[in-house]
Amino acid sequence: MTVAQVWADDLTGAAEAAHTWQNASGGDIRILLGIPERPTPESRTVCDLDLRHSTDAEVRARLEPAADQLDGHTSLFFKVDSQLRGPVRTYLEVLLDTGRPVVLSAANPALGRITADGRHHVPDAAGGGPPAELRSVFAGLPHHHLGAAEYDQIPSLLTGDTPTLVTADVSSGADLARLARSCRSGPRLHAAGSAPFLDALARSEVSGRGPAAGTGVPSRPVQQLFAVLGTTEPTGHAQVQALRERDPRTALVTAPATEDTRAIAESARHVRAALARGVHAVLTPPPDHTAAGHRTAEAMAALAATCRAALPGAGADVCLYLSGGYTARRVLDRLGFTELRLIPGTHDVVAHLVAPDGRTVLTKPGSYGDRNTLIDLTRPAPSCDTPTPDKETSGGLT
Repeated sequence: MTVAQVWADDLTGAAEAAHTWQNASGGDIRILLGIPERPTPESRTVCDLDLRHSTDAEVRARLEPAADQLDGHTSLFFKVDSQLRGPVRTYLEVLLDTGRPVVLSAANPALGRITADGRHHVPDAAGGGPPAELRSVFAGLPHHHLGAAEYDQIPSLLTGDTPTLVTADVSSGADLARLARSCRSGPRLHAAGSAPFLDALARSEVSGRGPAAGTGVPSRPVQQLFAVLGTTEPTGHAQVQALRERDPRTALVTAPATEDTRAIAESARHVRAALARGVHAVLTPPPDHTAAGHRTAEAMAALAATCRAALPGAGADVCLYLSGGYTARRVLDRLGFTELRLIPGTHDVVAHLVAPDGRTVLTKPGSYGDRNTLIDLTRPAPSCDTPTPDKETSGGLT
């Protein structure tokens, strides 16, 4: 197969896929926010369909019209979460309804997320749940799971009379490469899974001729950061804590819990004041102890509204950093952005994007990276003898 277009179910997944696709195959990649246009082999587009937190009915209502636009010559890669979060089964049902077989691998061996004996293992999953049994997850679908020694069955499975979902045991990058090579025998198929699987597929396409040269330049350290942290992932918060330990004057501003006009204006004022002092600013929702660790839609809307109110006071050299795909999409929708351009050749964990107004946007999945991710991205803030208040009233610095 030759990947003509990539779809993703959230924005950080789209950015990760764009970065992976560009590095593997070369050339420029753009990211569209919303239902894709009719794809062509030259489009090189990643589309964020913003489906991760949708119901099955919502997925079908939005995904089926997009899938209907695919012609018989267009092969799609659907980027899903390597922890298999979200309504993944429904995505695959819609793809199978196009009459094409689908090969799925959510494996990301570098993170220990592998598929073995038909079970998908996620060792760093919140709550430490048991591995997902793929035969149970996809029960009722025309599904065939292969062991690592059975990839030679893929060509016959891809040419059967009934469109089939094929999954496989994958425990290494070498397994992904073999799986991708097996998919080359089926030009009329769709694929779905992790960014490493997309990487393997893209590299199998350019095997023997090498990827095209990209047009980007290595990224420079960020001078000043405006971070919007909606993710509940502990990794994301540890990265901010490390940044504050290095740069104690980093301002942590709490957005209001609801879209109260006065409260949003007050929080935005604190962000603008911090940025005017030349320090990094971090905007977070208020603590939510009633939703099992998940932010409410109302709190996320207020977070996005506060970001929109604060951003006009930020200089062009201030980078907007969005941690977590749901956070990123809520903010960019509120800002009215519908398309982003990937800066090639940048950080492996954090995607560097350019918004239509020219501002640099950094984004990553909330669970990615290590404690030093933000430290590695940014220059130390200028020192100042004036202390930053340790705590103010709600909406202020904390």
